[in-house]
Amino acid sequence: MSGEAITRPRASSRAASAAMLPSVGLGTRLLLGDQCANVVHTAIDIGYRYVDTSPSYGNEDAVGRGVRLSGIDRHDMFVTTKVERDDLRPERLLNSVQRSIDVLGLGWIDLLLIHWPNAEVPFSETFSAMRALQQSGVVSHVGVANFPIAMLDEAMAAANQAGTELFANQIEVHPSLPQPRLVSACIARGVRPIAYSPMGREDLGHAAVLGVAGRIGRTPAQVILRWHIQRAVLPAPIPDTGEPRQIASQFDLFDFELSEDDMAVLSAVGPEKRYFSPAWAPAWDPQD
Repeated sequence: MSGEAITRPRASSRAASAAMLPSVGLGTRLLLGDQCANVVHTAIDIGYRYVDTSPSYGNEDAVGRGVRLSGIDRHDMFVTTKVERDDLRPERLLNSVQRSIDVLGLGWIDLLLIHWPNAEVPFSETFSAMRALQQSGVVSHVGVANFPIAMLDEAMAAANQAGTELFANQIEVHPSLPQPRLVSACIARGVRPIAYSPMGREDLGHAAVLGVAGRIGRTPAQVILRWHIQRAVLPAPIPDTGEPRQIASQFDLFDFELSEDDMAVLSAVGPEKRYFSPAWAPAWDPQD
């Protein structure tokens, strides 16, 4: 399959990929079928404009259906999907992206991420194929996920050689895994850090989080998501939920700020807890 075989969207569709990302997004990792479509639809009605999916989630069709059901202009949405580590060679990558475009049914992909690195596939091959997709008009931005600093630098060099640049690095970030070194490195390099699992699994019940939330009259989820926003880790896809009230609450983040002391307290929740580290994960950066 060649780059020319990829289905092209209508010419006006390029307006969707603004350089500025929304401050909070919708994660869909555990959502399937009608529930997923309904959650996406509901979130868009609330005001969400960023939705994150992946072929490995098995819900790209439902995500696309939810966007279409909402009636929103496609240009107003920012949709991210991914290429899995077994599909990083050019032919497999092009086939994977074509499937994603067909299944999503949204015309184009705003951000295409390498979901996990694969040491057996040179970055030069992957980014050459991703650049071809950009040139064909069906992918606006390209990026990576789960890349530590040294690997991020290698990927940036390969992307630049291919004639493109990295837009984002999606990484696990939450108060018990603040990743200050990696977050700072991304920002310094002009790569947007995007948080997944933004509340970890136990942080919502941590005494420090509860203390800040109680003092300022906000929910623990709002406090943690606001911490992400003020660290410039954007967007932070929210945990997968089907509860409309929770989705609305987690979008209500823009009429308060955390103090410097609150930010420091939340950044020191510890001890470090990393929840996503499969056998093929790279060597992670130290957290100090």
